Amino acid sequence: MVLEEKVSGEQVFGNPLFYYNIATFLYFCVAGVISTFYYPFLTQQVGLNLVQVSRVTSFGAGFSLIVQPLLSHLFSRSKNKKRFIISYLGSLLVLCVLFLLVRQEWIYWFAVAYGCVGVPLIGTYEIYIEKIADHRGFSYAKIRKWGSVGMGCLTLTGGTILSLFSFQGLHLLGIFLLCVCILIIWRKFADVRTADRNKKIRFSENFKNKNVCVLYLMSFLGIGSYVGCDFAFSSYLTQIVGDVNLSNQLFSFSTGMKIFSEFLCFLVIGKFFQNYNVKKTFLMVFVFSGLRFLCISTGIVPIVILGDLLHAIVFPLFLTVIFQYLHLMTQSRLVSGCYGIVSMLMFGFSNFIFPPIFSGIQAAFGYEMIYRVNVGIALVTVLIGGKFLPSTTGKSESDSK
Repeated sequence: MVLEEKVSGEQVFGNPLFYYNIATFLYFCVAGVISTFYYPFLTQQVGLNLVQVSRVTSFGAGFSLIVQPLLSHLFSRSKNKKRFIISYLGSLLVLCVLFLLVRQEWIYWFAVAYGCVGVPLIGTYEIYIEKIADHRGFSYAKIRKWGSVGMGCLTLTGGTILSLFSFQGLHLLGIFLLCVCILIIWRKFADVRTADRNKKIRFSENFKNKNVCVLYLMSFLGIGSYVGCDFAFSSYLTQIVGDVNLSNQLFSFSTGMKIFSEFLCFLVIGKFFQNYNVKKTFLMVFVFSGLRFLCISTGIVPIVILGDLLHAIVFPLFLTVIFQYLHLMTQSRLVSGCYGIVSMLMFGFSNFIFPPIFSGIQAAFGYEMIYRVNVGIALVTVLIGGKFLPSTTGKSESDSK
């Protein structure tokens, strides 16, 4: 019995997939610290109001418009992918330290650093782990689901951590977890090397496919507006319940549960999605997005939380189908660059454009109108996709393993 357990343990710790899963779990814990609690940090720790938060968010996001596609382009051309991601994680570690030092008088300088390094943090890692999965024959969904677990665990406990140790304790935890993540990638990840750099990939190649450009437009409208109103959610909860501490607990609970539920959705996608209509599945992303905003716009706490949990369907479906669609529409060597543009539109350009618009809507019509507008945007996105996207059937990544 002891010998069997020893062999079993060796099999687990000798399996590279184990380390890919652990690193992804830890990385998304850090992403939870940096991105999920960014807006509460700006309001509660730095002391900004909603209008100031929207301005800071938009200002920082302006820099990500250049940096996110640049990072993806450099990744595509990089011969040593492992060295590239470790260099990026080093810059992310510097950002985590800046969280401990930031003051209101130089918040715009901090916003530049956040826009250049913090905004691209999820997209940059996703193109790396997708490349690892494709190179080693693993399912991307099976690795990425552990990111949902990591972010879910962190955000679920984040409210408690803030109550006990404040934002400083939360960011010190992020620094520790990121250091462990870097160590695992350095010691245990495959040294994936490609010849992409020798093919002289031009940035303009990412825009030559009209169908891919439709994906760009839909990603910006449907998911960009989705991400672009995140800055208001914690303040919206505070207005509904009338208590900051209770709002933090609800925000932490809702965010943790919805991201942990992503894990379950990734499980379902990885196990049961075999042959499926990529176009119809992609359109369903925006149908569920519209339903989410419709629920949140009611202002009734249980329905707001229930609506927020629909995120657990929206993002796993989007991430799985967008990579599948890109592989079907364009050359494999261009997928990373194309997804980098998608990520820039979702997290960079959207945060540059939408927060000032939504803060103006909130000032004039209240928080509920922000989410009603997003219902309309989701509907428009579905109509665009239904009209202009090609119909095709593809296999899930687990099928192509």
